[in-house]
Amino acid sequence: MKKYLTSLALVALSAGTAAWGQQQWRRSQFITNTYLANPAVAGTEPGTVLSSSYRQQWAGFDGAPTTKLLSGHQAIPGGGGVGFVLYNDDMGGAIKQTGLELTGAYSVLLSNQDAVSFGLSMRGNQFVFDGTGLNVWQTGDQSLPQTIESTFGVDFNAGMMVYGKNYYFGMSVYNLLEDKLNLSGVDEDANRMVRHYNFMASYLYEVSQLFSLQPSALVRMTAATPGQLDFHLRAIYNGTYWAGMGLRPQDAFVIGTGINYGAFTLAYNYDITLGDNYLSAHSHELSFGYFLPVRSAFRSRPGSGRKARANDRILK
Repeated sequence: MKKYLTSLALVALSAGTAAWGQQQWRRSQFITNTYLANPAVAGTEPGTVLSSSYRQQWAGFDGAPTTKLLSGHQAIPGGGGVGFVLYNDDMGGAIKQTGLELTGAYSVLLSNQDAVSFGLSMRGNQFVFDGTGLNVWQTGDQSLPQTIESTFGVDFNAGMMVYGKNYYFGMSVYNLLEDKLNLSGVDEDANRMVRHYNFMASYLYEVSQLFSLQPSALVRMTAATPGQLDFHLRAIYNGTYWAGMGLRPQDAFVIGTGINYGAFTLAYNYDITLGDNYLSAHSHELSFGYFLPVRSAFRSRPGSGRKARANDRILK
């Protein structure tokens, strides 16, 4: 039943999507750190998970977007989870965001290894518009002030996720309060952060004792734009090595690889731009992670042995 539910979710996520720009950062490696797409993931792995990542969008283009992330989350006794995200998101020269998210989550046992998790994050975000380096056709345009404007706001993210030994599916909402930016030269209705919705699903198919396949899907959307699909399929050998490919329709084709070495994880993704993007055809994303198991965690009970813990690391 779990397999069919997740398969239906994957199919549903694949419908009606196109590429749209969004305020929330983009990551091709959502499958290796799902916590960054849903705060409900905090505490769903039996231990402490630390991860850092760097993404260079449109490599070789001067002033192209870059994103730096540092995150961690940990299971605590009684079904709880805590986490944090530090980020610096340069969206392309004039616009930058820097902030901190703090997360609390709670999982409720359903049956066997299945559970449902709920998460809530509070975020402090520094939004900066630097117009001093802009080359504009007409000076004095109020919508493109050649000054530095900075605003700080507080907002919240929420999510839920149903998960088990080999699957998960869930949703999350970012910018719940739609915090106002108060930038000059911008209409009041557009002068704010907007809500972002993520819908995600994944299933780990164990083909044999050594070989597994994992299809995953993530849809991002806002109240004003249609969804953008990320679909990824990776092959995993012995819970240690993996390689895969993904697709964002009308945006990019993705190739990725990674390795678990003891407590450490290393992953790399290469995006090949599709469509009529003349800025650059290449994007790179590199991440490094560390996992410290904790035996007293919510998922560490009779029946969750070494293989189950390995699956948790691969799955989320």
